[in-house]
Amino acid sequence: MADDMMSTSTYSVPTAIVWGQLIKSAYSTYEADKDDKNPLTPTNLPSGWQVVANLQSDAVFGFISKVEFVGFVVQATNDPQQIGIVYRGTDCTMDWLEDFEALHTSFTDVPNGGRTEKGFTQMFRSIRVIKPGATEFQTLDQFCQSLSATTHVTVTGHSLGGAIANLTGVWIAAHYPSLALELYTFAAPMTGNDTFASTFNALVTNSYRIYNKPDIVPKSPLHVMGYDQVNTGIEVNSLNDPDLPRSIGGYHSMNTYLTLLEQQVGGTTS
Repeated sequence: MADDMMSTSTYSVPTAIVWGQLIKSAYSTYEADKDDKNPLTPTNLPSGWQVVANLQSDAVFGFISKVEFVGFVVQATNDPQQIGIVYRGTDCTMDWLEDFEALHTSFTDVPNGGRTEKGFTQMFRSIRVIKPGATEFQTLDQFCQSLSATTHVTVTGHSLGGAIANLTGVWIAAHYPSLALELYTFAAPMTGNDTFASTFNALVTNSYRIYNKPDIVPKSPLHVMGYDQVNTGIEVNSLNDPDLPRSIGGYHSMNTYLTLLEQQVGGTTS
């Protein structure tokens, strides 16, 4: 397992907080209207960022598949070369865990991609990039083709969104190596087997996988089921704070992760 591997750049807690806040905005935007596949206005978007496109996917839960808003593409207002691809997770952790099948499929989207979880892979392959209010969309490939070679791309996600972020990140690294790429994931489950993890670790050198020690999702599915974690594991521990929730959902919550990160810089989060 690759928990102790370190990447080639420096992990930044304030930067992690920014991406966590953007993920929270994606959750809030989804919660505002779960039927809106292409929302015009984000909810609770942190200052300094603007949404330039929404992300849709054929979300798969068990045998059910439907098009959903799964996140957005943001651009820094003071630097158009700073782009973020932001994925929310599922709206109910326990429902997702109950539906999780852990079936493998070949990840042929990158060379030597190994095998990845089938549901994650289906969602990644169906990602569509669509401007708010528009009807026509781009594929992820078409969107990346539109970026200049000097663009800095951060891919981020929580829970299920962390797994989609892993797949997106390794795909961008393999097909668009000129882009400056980094990943910040929170509570990401194991996405693929050891071959996938090795390929990911070799290609995505600026990767920060933040996990809460008692959270069961980063430990899922299981090594015995043929899965492995990607680098780099950065542990936080909500058990050290008696005021934080002591439950499966509480350990996994994006709010819990943000609170723990804010504590490291002496701040607070809502």
